[in-house]
Amino acid sequence: MLTRRAVLWLVVVALGLGGTTAHVPAQTAPPPTETITLDEARAVARQALFAGRFELAREIAMGLLQADPEDAYAYGVLAAAHSRLNDPRLARAAARLSYKYSTTPQDKFGAARTAASISYQQERPTVSQAWLRVAATHADTPSQDKLLAQDYRKVRAANPFSFNINLSVAPSNNVNNGTDNVLEVNNGIPTQGIFRNSSRALSGTVGTLDVRLQYRLRATDQSRTTATGRIYTRRVELSDSAEALAPSLSDGDFASTYVETGLNHQFALGKPGNSVTVSGALGASWYGGERNYDFAKIGLARSVRLSPNSQFSLRGGAEQRQSTVSDLRDSHVYTLGAQYSQKLDSGARVNLGLTLQDVNGDFVNADFQTASLRASYTFGKQIGPAQITAGVTLGYTDYDQYRLVSPVAGGRQDTSVYGDVSLFFADYDFAGFAPTIRLRSGQRSSNVNRFDIRETTISLGIQSKF
Repeated sequence: MLTRRAVLWLVVVALGLGGTTAHVPAQTAPPPTETITLDEARAVARQALFAGRFELAREIAMGLLQADPEDAYAYGVLAAAHSRLNDPRLARAAARLSYKYSTTPQDKFGAARTAASISYQQERPTVSQAWLRVAATHADTPSQDKLLAQDYRKVRAANPFSFNINLSVAPSNNVNNGTDNVLEVNNGIPTQGIFRNSSRALSGTVGTLDVRLQYRLRATDQSRTTATGRIYTRRVELSDSAEALAPSLSDGDFASTYVETGLNHQFALGKPGNSVTVSGALGASWYGGERNYDFAKIGLARSVRLSPNSQFSLRGGAEQRQSTVSDLRDSHVYTLGAQYSQKLDSGARVNLGLTLQDVNGDFVNADFQTASLRASYTFGKQIGPAQITAGVTLGYTDYDQYRLVSPVAGGRQDTSVYGDVSLFFADYDFAGFAPTIRLRSGQRSSNVNRFDIRETTISLGIQSKF
């Protein structure tokens, strides 16, 4: 309990209630023993914060802590007061203690949001995002989810640093892109060759980690320059049956890693929503534990907003790959792509994409052209517990010349078709991250039957709700 007269006198002095402080008589005797409840004192502290009397709010909060050293509300008041009194260290400490001593999910949620707000005001957006993730662990209503999404968008826009992490684990019946065939057949004619077991389809589990980083170097209303980085790694664990079929192979034979760093410069051009992006990157690739090639690439993209709900983009790129194995495996890669996205009145989204690629290399088997077409549909409403996206990808690859032991007449031509369904369980999140399941199945057919493959993969991953 706190002395009522002492608290009310502080309010009169600080908030100017009932006249100026010059007419307040000096207190020469101890204040009366009349008291107010802790809840009343908390209400006065809150009023002081709203009135901008931060020193008064701090004093009342300190009085509350004398009565209860684990008063989460008092620490919340201290956090807000110290933040406005330009004492960030004490503000952060009070915010942590407010969260620590909160006892209900609702109070934990509020304390974490307060800590996030203080970090944002102190221009510590990454810390603010972390606190919002903590708040998400205590959110249990749609309105709380909506508040967090709004807060997170605001903080993310202010943060020069951003990252995106995709992690998946996928059981697969073909981790090595192997064939189901036993006898070698080219253009429908048996060659009397027999595929080694290491070329057969091997089952196992594939784990991937894809980390993309961005740091905004400069931004205006019309342009933005960012430094970028990416690390992609793929690891395979062969099943017992695969190890028995091909004992000479190990998990590391199928491991791959891709690393790049670069710069992007985006600027507005034309109507609002239209832009151009110029990019460049350097990097390297590893496969089977050995460095495979180094690369340098440049790109140019044009994005046009066709309507408030539709977007079209066109991109082109050139890449030089320098093989670390043999100069014969050096190659130039030229890419042209187009993407169209349309949001429907139902809330559903349709995406169509076309990619053309020309790979030129001195090695005969590293000179080819590819084309792929992808269409996807994201349902506007959740179906049961999941948000669903379905897609199909068609592909074609043409090698003018191809050589195995001897040249293949007419070269090599591959066609492929893959379908996939992704399910995102947004209602089962933790800290704003929710599980995903992706089923992908399809096949590739070739006139060189070594490259006939069938594959079915079920990927388990996580995705951010924000």
